[in-house]
Amino acid sequence: MKMHEFSTLALTRRSIRKYQDQDIPLREIEEFIKIAASAPSGCNSQCWKFIAIKDKMILNQIVEAAMEKILEMTSTLKPEPSEEYLISKHKALSFFVKAPVVIGVFMTGYQYYDPVLESAIKAQGFRDEAMMKLFGHPDILSVGAAVENLLLAVHAKGYGACWMNEAAIAGVAINKILKMPLDYEFMSLIPIGIPAYTPREKKMKEFKEIFSRY
Repeated sequence: MKMHEFSTLALTRRSIRKYQDQDIPLREIEEFIKIAASAPSGCNSQCWKFIAIKDKMILNQIVEAAMEKILEMTSTLKPEPSEEYLISKHKALSFFVKAPVVIGVFMTGYQYYDPVLESAIKAQGFRDEAMMKLFGHPDILSVGAAVENLLLAVHAKGYGACWMNEAAIAGVAINKILKMPLDYEFMSLIPIGIPAYTPREKKMKEFKEIFSRY
């Protein structure tokens, strides 16, 4: 692929939330995952796990789990959220059910390469999560890199996808629904399908806001 081709691919990718009623072949789903798994990862930990979900019953269970958690948290507000808010929240959270396939993304164990420094850091009272924060969250960055690979691979094939993280509010319940080990951290849902509409142009920040040099 030439540089201008990759630039076009990256610059035209958009989040897609409505899909045509057309299945995606398993071979293409597997290709997307292989491309995702080729992403760089801290210490080559490859700290990710992907699961393809087509079962509508399971997808609806995920929606119910996420909405239940949102209702639990918002019930403490006074006044409680309006019915209109909850309806709109459910709509925003459940559109993925209509996608031909949804990829669940999990973060697995991260193995740091330097046991000497790791021992020294933990001797200072840092637990695993705090150590990852100290290093700039290389575990989360690794999963993010894999997801970006996945999104670009999907777009290159003419499909659309949306990177969703809000369902992670019910991560423990989703692990149980998908029968995943509880030490695998649920990170994202990525619905994939043929776009049912042409997305509008994305408003970008001014370049001077995001770039500087010395």
